[in-house]
Amino acid sequence: MKKNNLVKCAILVLTFILCTANTFAAGTTLRINGQEVASGIKTIEGKQYISVDELSSHLDGVSITQGNNSVDINSSDRISNVVSKVSPSVVGIIGKLKESSYEYDETTDNIIFGTGVIYRSNGYIITNAHVVKDMESIVVVLSNSKAYKARLKAIDEDLDLAEIKIDKGGLQPVTFGDISKVAVGDEVVAIGTPLSFGLRNSATRGIISGMNRSENRQYRFLQTDAAINSGNSGGPLVNMKGEVVGINSWVYAGIGVQGMGFSIPVNTVRYAIDQFEKFGKIRRPYLGLAFTDSITSIYGLPDTSSGVTVKSIEKNAPAQKYNIKVDDKLISINGVKVNSTTDYNEELKKYLPGDIAEFKLQRDNREINITVIFGEK
Repeated sequence: MKKNNLVKCAILVLTFILCTANTFAAGTTLRINGQEVASGIKTIEGKQYISVDELSSHLDGVSITQGNNSVDINSSDRISNVVSKVSPSVVGIIGKLKESSYEYDETTDNIIFGTGVIYRSNGYIITNAHVVKDMESIVVVLSNSKAYKARLKAIDEDLDLAEIKIDKGGLQPVTFGDISKVAVGDEVVAIGTPLSFGLRNSATRGIISGMNRSENRQYRFLQTDAAINSGNSGGPLVNMKGEVVGINSWVYAGIGVQGMGFSIPVNTVRYAIDQFEKFGKIRRPYLGLAFTDSITSIYGLPDTSSGVTVKSIEKNAPAQKYNIKVDDKLISINGVKVNSTTDYNEELKKYLPGDIAEFKLQRDNREINITVIFGEK
Protein backbone atom coordinates (compact mmCIF):
# COMPACT_ATOMS: atom_id res chain seq x y z
CA MET A 1 0.00 0.00 0.00
CA LYS A 2 1.17 3.52 -0.71
CA LYS A 3 1.45 5.92 2.20
CA ASN A 4 -1.42 8.34 2.72
CA ASN A 5 -3.75 6.41 0.38
CA LEU A 6 -7.04 5.76 2.11
CA VAL A 7 -8.17 2.16 2.54
CA LYS A 8 -10.77 1.21 -0.05
CA CYS A 9 -14.47 0.28 -0.18
CA ALA A 10 -15.89 -1.70 2.74
CA ILE A 11 -13.86 0.07 5.41
CA LEU A 12 -15.18 3.44 4.22
CA VAL A 13 -11.73 4.72 3.29
CA LEU A 14 -11.00 5.44 6.98
CA THR A 15 -10.63 2.72 9.55
CA PHE A 16 -9.12 4.01 12.76
CA ILE A 17 -11.21 6.37 14.91
CA LEU A 18 -9.05 8.65 16.97
CA CYS A 19 -11.67 10.61 18.88
CA THR A 20 -14.76 12.76 18.53
CA ALA A 21 -14.84 16.39 17.41
CA ASN A 22 -15.37 17.42 21.03
CA THR A 23 -11.92 16.16 22.01
CA PHE A 24 -10.14 16.56 18.67
CA ALA A 25 -11.68 19.59 17.03
CA ALA A 26 -10.98 20.73 13.50
CA GLY A 27 -7.77 22.76 13.42
CA THR A 28 -6.33 20.99 16.45
CA THR A 29 -2.73 19.81 16.07
CA LEU A 30 -2.44 16.02 16.37
CA ARG A 31 0.91 14.55 17.38
CA ILE A 32 1.84 10.87 17.53
CA ASN A 33 5.12 10.07 19.30
CA GLY A 34 5.96 13.76 19.08
CA GLN A 35 5.50 13.97 15.31
CA GLU A 36 2.80 16.22 13.92
CA VAL A 37 0.23 14.53 11.72
CA ALA A 38 -0.48 16.84 8.81
CA SER A 39 -2.35 14.62 6.37
CA GLY A 40 -4.58 11.59 6.16
CA ILE A 41 -7.20 13.06 8.56
CA LYS A 42 -10.86 13.61 7.66
CA THR A 43 -13.97 14.73 9.49
CA ILE A 44 -17.12 12.64 8.96
CA GLU A 45 -20.33 13.46 10.83
CA GLY A 46 -18.52 15.36 13.55
CA LYS A 47 -15.87 12.70 14.20
CA GLN A 48 -12.19 12.80 13.31
CA TYR A 49 -10.57 9.86 11.54
CA ILE A 50 -7.03 9.03 10.41
CA SER A 51 -6.09 6.64 7.60
CA VAL A 52 -4.26 3.49 8.69
CA ASP A 53 -1.44 4.29 6.28
CA GLU A 54 -0.88 7.66 7.94
CA LEU A 55 -1.15 6.09 11.38
CA SER A 56 1.44 3.43 10.55
CA SER A 57 3.86 6.02 9.19
CA HIS A 58 4.00 7.57 12.68
CA LEU A 59 4.24 4.31 14.64
CA ASP A 60 7.57 2.53 14.34
CA GLY A 61 7.35 -1.18 13.68
CA VAL A 62 3.66 -1.23 12.75
CA SER A 63 2.79 -3.41 9.75
CA ILE A 64 -0.52 -3.39 7.90
CA THR A 65 -2.09 -6.30 6.02
CA GLN A 66 -5.19 -5.53 3.98
CA GLY A 67 -7.74 -8.25 3.20
CA ASN A 68 -10.98 -8.08 1.27
CA ASN A 69 -13.02 -7.09 4.30
CA SER A 70 -10.45 -6.34 6.99
CA VAL A 71 -7.28 -4.51 7.87
CA ASP A 72 -4.85 -6.08 10.35
CA ILE A 73 -2.57 -3.73 12.28
CA ASN A 74 0.36 -5.64 13.80
CA SER A 75 3.15 -4.26 15.97
CA SER A 76 4.66 -7.60 17.02
CA ASP A 77 7.94 -9.07 15.69
CA ARG A 78 9.23 -5.60 14.92
CA ILE A 79 12.90 -6.57 14.75
CA SER A 80 12.34 -9.62 12.56
CA ASN A 81 10.13 -7.57 10.24
CA VAL A 82 12.85 -4.94 9.87
CA VAL A 83 15.55 -7.53 9.23
CA SER A 84 13.37 -9.34 6.68
CA LYS A 85 12.68 -6.07 4.89
CA VAL A 86 16.27 -4.85 4.72
CA SER A 87 18.33 -8.06 4.36
CA PRO A 88 17.74 -8.46 0.59
CA SER A 89 19.44 -5.07 0.16
CA VAL A 90 22.52 -6.01 2.23
CA VAL A 91 25.48 -7.72 0.58
CA GLY A 92 28.72 -9.31 1.65
CA ILE A 93 31.90 -8.03 -0.02
CA ILE A 94 34.96 -10.25 -0.24
CA GLY A 95 38.28 -10.07 -2.05
CA LYS A 96 42.01 -10.41 -1.76
CA LEU A 97 44.26 -7.85 -0.14
CA LYS A 98 46.60 -6.12 -2.57
CA GLU A 99 50.27 -6.95 -2.15
CA SER A 100 50.94 -3.20 -2.02
CA SER A 101 48.94 -2.89 1.20
CA TYR A 102 50.94 -2.46 4.41
CA GLU A 103 48.66 -5.11 5.95
CA TYR A 104 49.64 -7.76 3.38
CA ASP A 105 51.05 -10.86 5.07
CA GLU A 106 52.67 -13.62 3.01
CA THR A 107 51.92 -16.18 5.74
CA THR A 108 48.12 -15.81 5.38
CA ASP A 109 45.58 -16.07 2.56
CA ASN A 110 45.04 -12.26 2.70
CA ILE A 111 41.29 -12.62 2.19
CA ILE A 112 39.39 -9.58 3.49
CA PHE A 113 35.68 -8.87 3.62
CA GLY A 114 33.03 -6.37 4.65
CA THR A 115 29.46 -5.33 3.96
CA GLY A 116 27.64 -3.16 1.47
CA VAL A 117 24.18 -1.74 0.77
CA ILE A 118 22.34 -1.85 -2.55
CA TYR A 119 21.00 1.62 -3.27
CA ARG A 120 20.00 1.20 -6.93
CA SER A 121 18.24 -1.81 -8.42
CA ASN A 122 20.76 -2.00 -11.29
CA GLY A 123 23.64 -3.04 -9.07
CA TYR A 124 25.02 0.11 -7.43
CA ILE A 125 26.28 -0.50 -3.90
CA ILE A 126 27.57 1.85 -1.20
CA THR A 127 30.14 0.66 1.33
CA ASN A 128 33.07 1.96 3.38
CA ALA A 129 36.20 3.12 1.59
CA HIS A 130 38.36 1.14 4.00
CA VAL A 131 36.58 -2.07 2.98
CA VAL A 132 37.56 -1.89 -0.71
CA LYS A 133 40.48 0.53 -1.05
CA ASP A 134 43.09 -2.26 -0.81
CA MET A 135 40.89 -5.03 -2.21
CA GLU A 136 41.43 -6.66 -5.57
CA SER A 137 39.15 -9.14 -7.36
CA ILE A 138 36.13 -7.72 -5.52
CA VAL A 139 33.20 -10.14 -5.25
CA VAL A 140 29.73 -9.26 -3.99
CA VAL A 141 27.55 -11.99 -2.46
CA LEU A 142 23.82 -11.27 -2.35
CA SER A 143 21.48 -12.38 0.43
CA ASN A 144 20.47 -15.36 -1.77
CA SER A 145 24.17 -16.44 -1.79
CA LYS A 146 24.68 -15.67 -5.49
CA ALA A 147 28.04 -14.05 -6.21
CA TYR A 148 29.01 -11.41 -8.77
CA LYS A 149 32.26 -9.70 -9.68
CA ALA A 150 32.26 -6.03 -8.75
CA ARG A 151 34.25 -3.01 -9.88
CA LEU A 152 35.15 0.08 -7.91
CA LYS A 153 33.40 3.15 -9.32
CA ALA A 154 34.28 5.89 -6.81
CA ILE A 155 35.98 6.22 -3.45
CA ASP A 156 36.60 8.90 -0.83
CA GLU A 157 38.74 8.00 2.14
CA ASP A 158 37.98 11.20 4.06
CA LEU A 159 34.28 10.32 4.18
CA ASP A 160 35.13 6.59 4.33
CA LEU A 161 32.62 5.86 1.57
CA ALA A 162 32.94 4.05 -1.74
CA GLU A 163 30.68 3.06 -4.61
CA ILE A 164 30.97 -0.33 -6.31
CA LYS A 165 28.95 -1.84 -9.15
CA ILE A 166 27.87 -5.33 -10.18
CA ASP A 167 26.26 -6.25 -13.49
CA LYS A 168 22.96 -7.43 -12.10
CA GLY A 169 19.51 -5.87 -12.37
CA GLY A 170 16.25 -6.36 -10.53
CA LEU A 171 17.82 -5.90 -7.11
CA GLN A 172 16.01 -4.53 -4.08
CA PRO A 173 17.42 -1.12 -3.07
CA VAL A 174 17.27 0.21 0.46
CA THR A 175 15.13 3.13 1.54
CA PHE A 176 17.09 6.01 3.04
CA GLY A 177 15.68 7.74 6.10
CA ASP A 178 15.55 11.41 7.11
CA ILE A 179 18.37 12.51 9.43
CA SER A 180 16.14 15.28 10.85
CA LYS A 181 13.89 12.57 12.31
CA VAL A 182 16.72 10.65 14.00
CA ALA A 183 16.99 11.20 17.75
CA VAL A 184 18.94 9.85 20.70
CA GLY A 185 17.10 6.81 22.08
CA ASP A 186 15.69 5.69 18.72
CA GLU A 187 15.80 1.92 18.35
CA VAL A 188 18.05 0.72 15.51
CA VAL A 189 19.35 -2.50 13.96
CA ALA A 190 22.81 -3.04 12.45
CA ILE A 191 23.10 -5.65 9.69
CA GLY A 192 26.38 -6.94 8.31
CA THR A 193 29.10 -9.57 8.07
CA PRO A 194 30.83 -9.70 11.47
CA LEU A 195 34.09 -11.63 11.98
CA SER A 196 33.41 -14.38 9.43
CA PHE A 197 32.01 -14.35 5.90
CA GLY A 198 29.84 -17.27 6.96
CA LEU A 199 28.00 -14.87 9.30
CA ARG A 200 26.63 -12.68 6.49
CA ASN A 201 23.50 -10.65 7.24
CA SER A 202 23.83 -10.94 10.99
CA ALA A 203 21.65 -8.47 12.88
CA THR A 204 22.26 -6.70 16.18
CA ARG A 205 19.94 -4.39 18.05
CA GLY A 206 20.55 -1.16 19.92
CA ILE A 207 19.70 2.51 20.10
CA ILE A 208 21.05 5.80 18.80
CA SER A 209 23.40 6.73 21.65
CA GLY A 210 24.48 10.12 20.36
CA MET A 211 24.28 12.56 17.47
CA ASN A 212 26.88 14.73 15.75
CA ARG A 213 29.88 12.90 17.18
CA SER A 214 33.21 13.96 15.71
CA GLU A 215 35.74 12.21 17.99
CA ASN A 216 38.63 13.98 16.26
CA ARG A 217 37.47 12.75 12.87
CA GLN A 218 36.86 15.13 9.99
CA TYR A 219 33.08 14.68 9.82
CA ARG A 220 30.16 13.94 12.12
CA PHE A 221 28.93 10.48 13.04
CA LEU A 222 25.98 8.78 14.70
CA GLN A 223 26.86 6.84 17.84
CA THR A 224 25.12 3.53 18.58
CA ASP A 225 25.37 0.72 21.11
CA ALA A 226 24.25 -1.89 18.53
CA ALA A 227 27.09 -4.41 18.35
CA ILE A 228 29.38 -3.64 15.39
CA ASN A 229 32.33 -5.95 14.75
CA SER A 230 35.05 -6.34 12.15
CA GLY A 231 33.28 -7.07 8.88
CA ASN A 232 30.20 -5.01 9.73
CA SER A 233 31.89 -2.05 8.05
CA GLY A 234 29.82 -0.71 5.18
CA GLY A 235 26.59 -2.26 6.41
CA PRO A 236 23.41 -0.37 7.25
CA LEU A 237 22.13 1.02 10.52
CA VAL A 238 18.35 1.03 10.13
CA ASN A 239 15.39 2.36 12.09
CA MET A 240 12.22 0.49 12.95
CA LYS A 241 10.69 1.45 9.60
CA GLY A 242 13.49 -0.36 7.82
CA GLU A 243 15.03 2.90 6.62
CA VAL A 244 18.80 3.32 6.51
CA VAL A 245 19.88 6.10 8.87
CA GLY A 246 23.61 5.38 8.72
CA ILE A 247 26.43 3.28 7.25
CA ASN A 248 28.43 1.52 9.96
CA SER A 249 32.05 2.65 9.89
CA TRP A 250 34.11 2.12 13.05
CA VAL A 251 34.08 1.22 16.73
CA TYR A 252 36.02 2.00 19.87
CA ALA A 253 37.67 -1.21 21.00
CA GLY A 254 39.65 -1.94 24.13
CA ILE A 255 39.51 -3.18 27.68
CA GLY A 256 36.51 -1.69 29.46
CA VAL A 257 34.97 -0.29 26.25
CA GLN A 258 31.50 -1.52 25.35
CA GLY A 259 28.80 -0.44 22.91
CA MET A 260 30.72 2.36 21.18
CA GLY A 261 29.95 2.06 17.48
CA PHE A 262 29.86 4.88 14.95
CA SER A 263 27.95 5.22 11.70
CA ILE A 264 28.17 7.71 8.85
CA PRO A 265 24.83 9.58 8.96
CA VAL A 266 22.43 9.20 6.07
CA ASN A 267 22.70 12.85 5.00
CA THR A 268 26.43 12.36 4.43
CA VAL A 269 25.74 9.11 2.57
CA ARG A 270 23.28 10.92 0.28
CA TYR A 271 25.83 13.69 -0.29
CA ALA A 272 28.51 11.18 -1.28
CA ILE A 273 26.21 9.25 -3.62
CA ASP A 274 25.15 12.48 -5.33
CA GLN A 275 28.78 13.53 -5.84
CA PHE A 276 29.85 10.06 -6.99
CA GLU A 277 27.07 9.94 -9.57
CA LYS A 278 27.68 13.46 -10.86
CA PHE A 279 31.47 13.61 -10.81
CA GLY A 280 32.81 10.13 -10.03
CA LYS A 281 34.44 11.56 -6.90
CA ILE A 282 33.90 14.11 -4.12
CA ARG A 283 34.62 17.59 -5.48
CA ARG A 284 35.65 19.54 -2.41
CA PRO A 285 35.90 23.31 -2.24
CA TYR A 286 39.46 24.16 -1.28
CA LEU A 287 41.22 27.14 0.25
CA GLY A 288 44.30 25.52 1.79
CA LEU A 289 43.50 26.48 5.39
CA ALA A 290 44.36 24.42 8.46
CA PHE A 291 42.81 25.17 11.85
CA THR A 292 43.52 24.79 15.52
CA ASP A 293 40.47 23.73 17.51
CA SER A 294 39.89 25.18 20.96
CA ILE A 295 40.48 22.95 23.98
CA THR A 296 36.76 23.05 24.72
CA SER A 297 35.97 21.83 21.22
CA ILE A 298 38.54 19.03 21.41
CA TYR A 299 37.13 17.71 24.69
CA GLY A 300 33.49 18.36 23.83
CA LEU A 301 33.03 20.87 26.65
CA PRO A 302 30.39 23.62 26.61
CA ASP A 303 31.86 26.51 24.64
CA THR A 304 30.50 30.05 24.91
CA SER A 305 33.06 31.36 22.44
CA SER A 306 32.83 30.98 18.70
CA GLY A 307 35.23 30.48 15.85
CA VAL A 308 38.20 28.33 14.92
CA THR A 309 41.73 29.67 14.59
CA VAL A 310 43.74 29.57 11.35
CA LYS A 311 46.88 27.55 12.12
CA SER A 312 48.51 27.58 8.70
CA ILE A 313 47.93 28.37 5.03
CA GLU A 314 49.30 26.08 2.34
CA LYS A 315 51.79 27.54 -0.10
CA ASN A 316 50.18 28.71 -3.36
CA ALA A 317 46.73 27.84 -1.97
CA PRO A 318 43.65 29.88 -3.01
CA ALA A 319 43.49 31.43 0.48
CA GLN A 320 46.67 33.37 -0.26
CA LYS A 321 44.72 35.45 -2.77
CA TYR A 322 42.56 36.81 0.03
CA ASN A 323 43.24 38.78 3.16
CA ILE A 324 43.34 35.73 5.44
CA LYS A 325 46.19 35.44 7.92
CA VAL A 326 47.53 32.91 10.41
CA ASP A 327 45.91 33.42 13.84
CA ASP A 328 42.74 34.85 12.32
CA LYS A 329 39.66 33.30 13.88
CA LEU A 330 37.01 32.12 11.45
CA ILE A 331 33.62 32.95 12.99
CA SER A 332 31.16 31.98 10.26
CA ILE A 333 30.64 31.06 6.61
CA ASN A 334 27.70 32.85 4.99
CA GLY A 335 26.29 33.45 8.45
CA VAL A 336 26.64 29.84 9.68
CA LYS A 337 28.80 29.64 12.82
CA VAL A 338 31.96 27.54 12.75
CA ASN A 339 33.36 26.32 16.09
CA SER A 340 35.57 23.40 15.04
CA THR A 341 37.38 21.87 12.09
CA THR A 342 34.51 19.38 11.88
CA ASP A 343 32.03 22.27 11.61
CA TYR A 344 34.15 23.74 8.79
CA ASN A 345 34.29 20.46 6.86
CA GLU A 346 30.57 19.84 7.30
CA GLU A 347 29.69 23.35 6.13
CA LEU A 348 31.85 23.03 3.03
CA LYS A 349 29.72 20.08 1.91
CA LYS A 350 27.22 22.74 0.78
CA TYR A 351 29.65 24.15 -1.79
CA LEU A 352 31.53 23.19 -4.93
CA PRO A 353 34.82 24.50 -6.31
CA GLY A 354 34.14 27.88 -7.92
CA ASP A 355 31.36 28.78 -5.48
CA ILE A 356 31.50 32.09 -3.61
CA ALA A 357 31.15 32.50 0.15
CA GLU A 358 31.55 35.23 2.73
CA PHE A 359 33.90 34.49 5.64
CA LYS A 360 33.54 36.45 8.86
CA LEU A 361 36.92 36.63 10.60
CA GLN A 362 38.06 38.04 13.92
CA ARG A 363 41.47 39.72 13.92
CA ASP A 364 42.92 41.84 16.72
CA ASN A 365 39.54 42.07 18.46
CA ARG A 366 37.77 43.35 15.36
CA GLU A 367 35.60 41.56 12.83
CA ILE A 368 36.19 41.65 9.09
CA ASN A 369 34.27 40.12 6.19
CA ILE A 370 36.08 38.54 3.26
CA THR A 371 34.52 37.17 0.08
CA VAL A 372 36.28 34.05 -1.17
CA ILE A 373 36.00 31.89 -4.28
CA PHE A 374 36.68 28.24 -3.51
CA GLY A 375 39.35 26.46 -5.51
CA GLU A 376 39.76 22.73 -6.07
CA LYS A 377 42.72 20.69 -4.86
